Amino acid sequence: MDMSTKPDRFAVVIDDESIILAGMEIMLDTWGYQVLAAEDVETVLAKLPGCPAPDVILSDYRLRDGWSGITAVRAVREACGAAVPAIILTGDTGAELMAAAKADQIRILHKPVQPNDLRRQIDALISTP
Repeated sequence: MDMSTKPDRFAVVIDDESIILAGMEIMLDTWGYQVLAAEDVETVLAKLPGCPAPDVILSDYRLRDGWSGITAVRAVREACGAAVPAIILTGDTGAELMAAAKADQIRILHKPVQPNDLRRQIDALISTP
């Protein structure tokens, strides 16, 4: 990823479904984001050094290798040393997820999410001081 010619905004996207990941990457790119997209957390963590702190993290809830969206967001935040705004996209409505997300200040959006709704949510998150 070449960050020397980056747009003003940087997003990290994690989803283990390659077609969804590709769609999110294209969509965010059209919105003016430099995107680090990966199917697993380990790949994101390996590519983060040298990158600026992301403006937003977008993650699926159920990921590979025992990771959840919550643990993925925690790992990316820790690697960046910043409380990066985050959104988890999921079909899960469990109380445990909601409690964990609230504790970690992660916004939950339930699938299916319309692109305009996602963009409004991202814009609201990154414009909040």
